[in-house]
Amino acid sequence: MEKNEIKKAYELAEKELEEKKIEEIKKIVKTTLEKLENLKKDKDKIDKEIKILKMDLDDLKEGRLDRISERQEKDKEAEKISVVKIIREVIVERISPWYIPYRIIWNPPYIPFVPDTPLDPIFTVGSNDNWSITINSSLAKTYSSGTYDIGGTIIHFR
Repeated sequence: MEKNEIKKAYELAEKELEEKKIEEIKKIVKTTLEKLENLKKDKDKIDKEIKILKMDLDDLKEGRLDRISERQEKDKEAEKISVVKIIREVIVERISPWYIPYRIIWNPPYIPFVPDTPLDPIFTVGSNDNWSITINSSLAKTYSSGTYDIGGTIIHFR
């Protein structure tokens, strides 16, 4: 082998090695971009869920069960995200909007603790075995505010 041939073979091997490194870098960038895009999609989904849950809390605080019910009727995704489904029980024009009854049905996995004592007649068990209760906007506004212990963190909900 001549010196020239050895030099060419060395340069060719070096070029192939560099191309493999470049290809590996491209794979790293592509995989990172794909992961980033997946996380952005997850973040968008989580942001939407957070937005809906915050709207639910704001509407409960204001006693606006009608808004939650309407949002859930129009957006089935909002109905799934909320911890409860809110259904207007009766349509009576003579009753104040504050006292219109709404049926509250817990969405899994947020089914509340079931006591061993007999239940008040306003509690029922639905066909899907979710506990439900009937409340009105006045009760929601009056009793939603308070201090809550959430996983060891105290939250003052006003």
